[in-house]
Amino acid sequence: MKIPTVYSYNFGIQRELKWGFFLDATYVGNVGHHLLRQPDINFPPFEVLVQNYTIPSGQRPVTNAIRPYKGYSAIRMFLSDANSSYNGLQMYLTKRKGNLVLTASYTWSHAIADASSDTENPDSGLEYTNRRFFRGSTTYDRRHVSVTTYTYRIPLLRKRRGLVGAGLGRWEISGITRWQAGQALTPTGSATGVTRRADYVGGEVSLAADERGPNHWFNTAAFQTAPNDRLGTAGVGIIRGPGLQLFDISLRKEFRLHENWRLRFQADAFNLLNHVNFRSLNVTTSNTDFGSFSAAGPRRNLQFGARITF
Repeated sequence: MKIPTVYSYNFGIQRELKWGFFLDATYVGNVGHHLLRQPDINFPPFEVLVQNYTIPSGQRPVTNAIRPYKGYSAIRMFLSDANSSYNGLQMYLTKRKGNLVLTASYTWSHAIADASSDTENPDSGLEYTNRRFFRGSTTYDRRHVSVTTYTYRIPLLRKRRGLVGAGLGRWEISGITRWQAGQALTPTGSATGVTRRADYVGGEVSLAADERGPNHWFNTAAFQTAPNDRLGTAGVGIIRGPGLQLFDISLRKEFRLHENWRLRFQADAFNLLNHVNFRSLNVTTSNTDFGSFSAAGPRRNLQFGARITF
């Protein structure tokens, strides 16, 4: 085992702007070496699986009988031979003065690695010694991420007294708006008795916005199950899953009931626009639901609350 090492570097420019805004633009990068992964070192070699699959099913030895280390099933062993890289442009805008207080951030980045985590075991350990075969976009790679938080103290009728000022003045609105690109997914198939990488047969993988939907998210004709005698040709993370869009907002006001009594009212809405965020994209070529979703969420939620302070 070697000590995992990460080299990080960045370069940023900060600038104070008018009206209380502050802008930060930074390039961030890092490279990792000797990172951990945990393949099954006792998984049968691919050529052994191919030969075993030619035997009639009634006479075919079980998988444990053709493993390299007889008498054992899976052996998940840590190896310190994985590499990674990350490059990103990170933009940050903030305003801390006035009725409107906000932060807005945007990241455009790409994360590549031989393994996405220290316990990753892609394709059940198949061809685990060939690190380049598993190199590609990580499962946590999101090319675009944008998050905005804000609080707006409504100035209308703030100084008004009486019932009008008490009921309509000094309201606050705050919220979080999040948008991010989808996850990088890898198509799989089932042949030679084991689930493994699918074949890429050509064509554009992504579909135009007006062509894709919950039952057909990407070009399924671009993939097929690989033949029994070789590994699949599809790249790691070649399919881009659905993104995430959430618009959460909160409306609140504090009422003065007595000299030392305060009533705070708050109304919250999560995913206010009820945008459909699809989940669980099927990327297995042998499945009848290949290219479609099986879940979505979160749905819109509303909540109201009141708190008395005395």
